[in-house]
Amino acid sequence: MVAIVVFHVLIVLLGLGIVSRVVPAESVSNVLGYVHKTIGITTPRAEQTRTVALVWLGSLLIIVDGCLFLLVFIASSSK
Repeated sequence: MVAIVVFHVLIVLLGLGIVSRVVPAESVSNVLGYVHKTIGITTPRAEQTRTVALVWLGSLLIIVDGCLFLLVFIASSSK
């Protein structure tokens, strides 16, 4: 349970760092470039990097929360 809370806090802090421009745009762009090249999709333009990074973080939270919800739901319904 603590790991889930820590994960959420870290993701929210990273998102706040991106929005408040504490995290440099070049670092965000480099990470997004690696992620997009790994998946095989085009990289965003320089002016879109912060928005795309926030979309990725939101998607990550939704996916992780959805998987945890399904795990708990399936485990509790099998009793």
